[in-house]
Amino acid sequence: MGKLFKNTIYLYLLQFSNYLFSLITLPLITRVLGPETYGKIGFGMAFSVYFLLIIDFGFRLSGTRRISDARDDASEIQHIVSCISMAKVGLGIVLAICLGISSLIFDVIRDNSLLLYLYLLYAIFSSLIPDYLYRGLENMKIITFRAVLMKGIFTCLIFVFLRHKSQYFLIPVFQMIGEITALAWIYYDIRYNLKMSLHIPRLADVAGHVKESFQYFISRISSTVYNVANTTILGIMYPGGSIVGYYTSADRIRSVGCSAMTPIADSFYPYMNRTKDFNKLFKVTLLIEIPVFVGCGVIWWWAPEICDMLFGDAFSGSAVLLRWMLPVVAITLPSYMFGFPALTALGKAKWANYSVELASVNQVLGIILLACFFEITAVNLCILTFISEVLVLMVRLIIIIKNKHKIIR
Repeated sequence: MGKLFKNTIYLYLLQFSNYLFSLITLPLITRVLGPETYGKIGFGMAFSVYFLLIIDFGFRLSGTRRISDARDDASEIQHIVSCISMAKVGLGIVLAICLGISSLIFDVIRDNSLLLYLYLLYAIFSSLIPDYLYRGLENMKIITFRAVLMKGIFTCLIFVFLRHKSQYFLIPVFQMIGEITALAWIYYDIRYNLKMSLHIPRLADVAGHVKESFQYFISRISSTVYNVANTTILGIMYPGGSIVGYYTSADRIRSVGCSAMTPIADSFYPYMNRTKDFNKLFKVTLLIEIPVFVGCGVIWWWAPEICDMLFGDAFSGSAVLLRWMLPVVAITLPSYMFGFPALTALGKAKWANYSVELASVNQVLGIILLACFFEITAVNLCILTFISEVLVLMVRLIIIIKNKHKIIR
């Protein structure tokens, strides 16, 4: 329990650093760029999420499990990190080629090609940081310090150099600089503290890791259909308009709320893999859900004031969208906890993927239906996303209930 608690605290410190530096930089960025230019950043950030998901390819979960199983075998851990790193480099090269081809075909990609290439480079450097290694070893101290360093560098650079909306491309550049610095630090720790050196693995071994991680990749990429695709769709439907800026800014608050649940689920994943302690999982979920609901109610009531304070008067349109996003935040924790932490312990990890795939189908069909009736609006996409998230939670709960005889009390 001590290690679980300590790692959860470190993960929360990691998330707190994200909140703190975001609160410092976001008001400056939105006020300098304005809704329309900030919408471009939102469009680029949406693509960076896709890039990160594809390059990561689910290794954050499969790698964590592999490292956890091999925690006493330094040679095997070294081989795992080498294979995953090689796979990520290969996936980054494939993405660069695909982005180049897409820029020749689609105007919206060509018009934003510089921004998208910068976010691709940022995604490559970010994904090469082996968080899964420290998660699997249940030692989150170095990852927490890495996040603070990265965000601190980004914040300083933003305040010193961002002065005009034409400099919007500096945002991914500064993020990249922070990631490169953190990457150098992490690999120094791997070499001199963990006493490991990476090597070039056999392609067959790399392919084996990719194959094993595919189920996790499908789950994460499927969830992107209704977590990030909304920004992409709005960017295509309303190019150059303020609506993408409103949606992106409101979604930043939603993502902060959802991310607050991530440390708990992330620390429980290796813990449940070892202990199968469902009593603790259920108690923690129930205990934390109470303040989550209260917090969502407070934010709903003060949404206009919060948006004005964080983003400026020009972003008053974000408040309505924020209110429609809050129900997703309210059900995020049980959805996370009853996903891979609980279902992997039950030997039903595939249902964590199936639930997301079902929700993705629901999201796609909903978007098609909205398009047929010319009703693709930011509010309608928020409502559709909530319905999809409810489907995810319902499927996971049903599987847990059906397998309750496997739960050791």
